[in-house]
Amino acid sequence: MSDQQIEIYRQRYETFRHLDRLRWQMAQLLVAVLSAAALIFRTSPDGVGGTFWLFLGLAFLTIAVVMNRISQGIEKNGVVLKEFGSAVGDDRVPRTSSGWQSVTHWLTLAIAIGGLGCLIFGLSELKG
Repeated sequence: MSDQQIEIYRQRYETFRHLDRLRWQMAQLLVAVLSAAALIFRTSPDGVGGTFWLFLGLAFLTIAVVMNRISQGIEKNGVVLKEFGSAVGDDRVPRTSSGWQSVTHWLTLAIAIGGLGCLIFGLSELKG
């Protein structure tokens, strides 16, 4: 076990923590967007138009795409983290869950579906 391996392991672990924090900050951003949308929806005397729903859908889709990209980064980083963890004696680094096994995957999918729904509804409001 060399000092270089320990340093790489430390940096990869810090990267994992940073990406994990970012991923959940996206969920917090979603709550803020939903709160703002609810406030606008409630205070609009004539209702909201199709443009509102388009922007809301774009916000949802952006958050979903960013969460997906962060999750991919966590998965790729996890492979290297596990490799260097074994090299420095930490054999308890779990495999990062991905796809259907991950709560984040389902949350990201739900956000994306909600975003697509808002976009479709917004487009239908603008046309009709």
